[in-house]
Amino acid sequence: MLHWDDELERRIQQELARKRWEESPLRARLRELELEVFHLRQQLGYLKKENQELRDQLQALLVGQAFPKEAWAEVKGTLEEAWLELVLMASPRAEALSGIIRRLERFLLDQNPR
Repeated sequence: MLHWDDELERRIQQELARKRWEESPLRARLRELELEVFHLRQQLGYLKKENQELRDQLQALLVGQAFPKEAWAEVKGTLEEAWLELVLMASPRAEALSGIIRRLERFLLDQNPR
């Protein structure tokens, strides 16, 4: 003999199963869209990095046209001396100057004929 709450429980379970069945295509589509968003975010990150690299190259080209290449070796030497002084003083600015020197080195390498 079925008790009234057993029948209610059965109906609730049937309704929940029906809703899950109806929602399953929506859940699958949601997973697809989440995966697509993940891939697009990854691609956006790659494109931002590439954009920055292209901006750096353009800047290097423009700077290279504005100043003679020989002057950059002198600038690099001066920056390295300043960096050493900052390091000896334990200045937090030494790391920022180190980044500038690395960019200058990349610029100088890009300017060397191969």
